[in-house]
Amino acid sequence: MPPPSTQAPSAAPVNRLRSSFEMAARGRYTMPIVIALGLVGMAVNESAYQHSEHTLTSGIALTDARVRSAETLQLLTEVGLYARSYILTAEPEEASRYHASVQQMQETKASAFELFNKVDPRRSISVEPIERLIVEHIRATDEWIEMVRRGERAPAIAAAAGSASLARRDALRAAFAEVLDEAAAVQQEARGNLYRALMLNRVAVHLLALVTMLGLFLFQRQLRRGDLQMAQEGQRLAERVRERTAELTEMATHLVNAREDERSHIARELHDELGGLLTSMKLDFARLRRVPDLPPKVSERMLSIESRLNEGIALKRRIIEDLQPSALKQLGLVQALEILCREMAARLGRPVYADLHDVALDPSAELTLYRICQESLTNIGKYARCTQVTVRLVSENEQVRLSVCDDGQGFDPQQVSHGRHGLLGMRVRVESHGGHLSIDSAPGSGTTVSARIPIGAANA
Repeated sequence: MPPPSTQAPSAAPVNRLRSSFEMAARGRYTMPIVIALGLVGMAVNESAYQHSEHTLTSGIALTDARVRSAETLQLLTEVGLYARSYILTAEPEEASRYHASVQQMQETKASAFELFNKVDPRRSISVEPIERLIVEHIRATDEWIEMVRRGERAPAIAAAAGSASLARRDALRAAFAEVLDEAAAVQQEARGNLYRALMLNRVAVHLLALVTMLGLFLFQRQLRRGDLQMAQEGQRLAERVRERTAELTEMATHLVNAREDERSHIARELHDELGGLLTSMKLDFARLRRVPDLPPKVSERMLSIESRLNEGIALKRRIIEDLQPSALKQLGLVQALEILCREMAARLGRPVYADLHDVALDPSAELTLYRICQESLTNIGKYARCTQVTVRLVSENEQVRLSVCDDGQGFDPQQVSHGRHGLLGMRVRVESHGGHLSIDSAPGSGTTVSARIPIGAANA
């Protein structure tokens, strides 16, 4: 271990520097100076940005103007070609192409010159000579077209091939070249302005970054302890929330499973006890019908009672089926949902369309999707006031998706009162299989309940 005399001289200057800096940081004018420097940097940065944006926008517009000017020159060439083609062929189609090209050229020229006037308010780019030459050129080609229409093809050909026509074309090319060169010079000047603005922006950003780092350093120690305390407290709260959420989820899942077990128990009791009693009564009525010489009123009364008994048996079967769907175990999920849709369509008095495909799920997950569909259709019958319902069951992306959609009055899922637990129960059922339940609805826009369960998911 080095002797203390070798450590003290090196540590003392560092400590003194740190103390001096901390005292300066706590000074009265430190923060106002930091804020003032930051505001200056922001002002310079904003000014540079505004200037850069204006310069860049002008440069882009100038480029567009140069491109459209070149397009105008190309269209002028096409105008001359169509005019000469009409002179040679006298075909009406060539005249139509000529007029269409003139119209397109005029539009492109107007757009290009408008851009020039917009980005060059000082009028350093002169477009008047081009305007004059274009007018002369179009006037000349119109005269050629008119000559051909009057049957004077030979003079028209001579005019089109004459030196005056060639001189106009050369003058147009020269005028366009001069405008493009002037635009290039303006664009080069704008490029220089942009580079200067970027350099100013660079300096301002560096200044702002330095001020920011200084401010962060000044407040780092004060904030670090508070952040640490907040992080610890947040971690404790998050842990408590996770524990409570796990407990509530476990309790909700237990309640859902207990409800399903109770349904199964009630269904067995109804089937075994009430079913046996009703079946025995039905057999007794069958024996009574075989008794000879029964009065007609007695027979009529027996038929009425037996009819009511049959209705009771049917009601018992429907209740048992709602409590514990036998079709799900015997036929599978698709067929069970088809039967459920048909029965609900009869109860609701409106069509329930079923688009169902075979899926691969364990029995508990199939029961969950069946209950989701059953609960959704029940809610539709109570509240939706719809005209039709669609039920879809498909496999997609390693998941099974069940959706129940209606075109009814809809509702706000965030405004459901706390006393109604149907939606919560559906959500708990789906999440117990690692799935997700979504409800898409709004007042007047119908409702779509969508449940997604991973393929092969087991009950948690």
